[in-house]
Amino acid sequence: MFRNRSVVEIIVLTFTFVVGASLLGLGAIIAVVEIRDPATDTSAAVQSLAAVLSGIIGALLGLLAGKAERLSGLTSRPEEGKREGL
Repeated sequence: MFRNRSVVEIIVLTFTFVVGASLLGLGAIIAVVEIRDPATDTSAAVQSLAAVLSGIIGALLGLLAGKAERLSGLTSRPEEGKREGL
């Protein structure tokens, strides 16, 4: 599973797994609280759930962007000495 992956990919995937497990746990806790006592204010928990979700999406999009750039051979900066028109 990890044989052909770089260290950065393994770290990002591990981070995503840990945060994803936390996301599921927090979602389950919110659901139990809402079922037991619907009058309870869970807005702070839902906001933290949304923050964790945006962290997961950001990590995966960063991984995807890095892979796409590496596979396409494109770089964001021109190489030294290789400028157009010179």
